[in-house]
Amino acid sequence: MSGVGTHRSNTTMRQGPPLSMGKNVLYKYGNSMISLFRKLLANRSLLKNLVIRDLKYRYVGSIAGFLWSVIHPLVSFVSYTFVFTVIFPTRLGPESGTDSFAIFFFCGFLPWFLFSDTVMRNCLAISDNAQLITKTIIPAEILPISITVSNFVHHLIGLGILLLVLIVFYSVHLSVLWIFLYIGMTLMLAQGIGWIVAGLHVFVRDTIQALQILLFLWFWFTPVLYSLDRLPANIRVFAEFNPMAVIVTGYRNSLLDRAQPDPLEVTLVLAASITIFIIGALLFRHAKPAFPDVL
Repeated sequence: MSGVGTHRSNTTMRQGPPLSMGKNVLYKYGNSMISLFRKLLANRSLLKNLVIRDLKYRYVGSIAGFLWSVIHPLVSFVSYTFVFTVIFPTRLGPESGTDSFAIFFFCGFLPWFLFSDTVMRNCLAISDNAQLITKTIIPAEILPISITVSNFVHHLIGLGILLLVLIVFYSVHLSVLWIFLYIGMTLMLAQGIGWIVAGLHVFVRDTIQALQILLFLWFWFTPVLYSLDRLPANIRVFAEFNPMAVIVTGYRNSLLDRAQPDPLEVTLVLAASITIFIIGALLFRHAKPAFPDVL
């Protein structure tokens, strides 16, 4: 009996350190995320000023100024409508939720552009603001976040124009409220990846070129120009592993009142977005002490 007791005691001792180590890691990462949110809260005025600076910088020296943020999506929508209605008339199946390819395309393009443009601009957030990093005590994490918030503001303008078109020429239902869930997942996913590429670009300046190619390929694996329902079953299985495929499809369905979100798909993509957000934040936090020495 004493031998059995000793064996159990030894087993317990062997299992102790890994469990303790796991708790310490979770505690450390948890504290890191809490510290990040506290830092954002403490620097909310700085974040606001950086967002305003970014919005103004886009149109500095232009006569129309901020009106360009309305003109650009409006002209884009009219252009796509003309191209896919007059020059290359495209037929959509009943699974598309609309007979207008321009509406179908724009409903998918808005979330994709929010994601891709946020990731691309985040990549340059640190290297383009080297003086702020090396000569001030500004928290480096805030620079990519300010770009994400700025892009979110622009996205709302484009979304507002699209909603106006849908209200006037089609219809909008309560399902449109689901769109905020998909926007939230898009922003978390883009910010997580944005932090990773922003830190990497400080050390490897080829990152921006590689990212352009990656996003170009990623676009074609995302149902912006087509519906997932039209893909062969064996290909659709792989497409559904793409979180942006689920987001773009759900975003479009919310606007066109096609279907309620699939709980399992939404849960998986939400979990993936949160995970990538946390990983990106932790990797960026680990890399940022070396930024001043490299910039």
